Amino acid sequence: MAIDRLLFPRPDAERIYVKRLPVDDVECPSCHGTNVARYPVANYLGPRMVTKCQDCFTHLSVGRPEPSDHWPPWRSATRDWPASRLG
Repeated sequence: MAIDRLLFPRPDAERIYVKRLPVDDVECPSCHGTNVARYPVANYLGPRMVTKCQDCFTHLSVGRPEPSDHWPPWRSATRDWPASRLG
């Protein structure tokens, strides 16, 4: 019986981070700043994409990732396929 395992090498970088993509033409309702970014997070509800003010960290939106977001990177290619009667 074979056991499938995903093995990831030790990171080379001292710090691991995700790229925060700036969101244009959005103003924070709390601090009225324009430094707003959208990026992936691991949430207790599962993978999510958040839009937050980077000055005061106010949540502007939290939603499910789109296929174009590629989050999480290990997500199954068949995740969004309809289930069959066979399971």
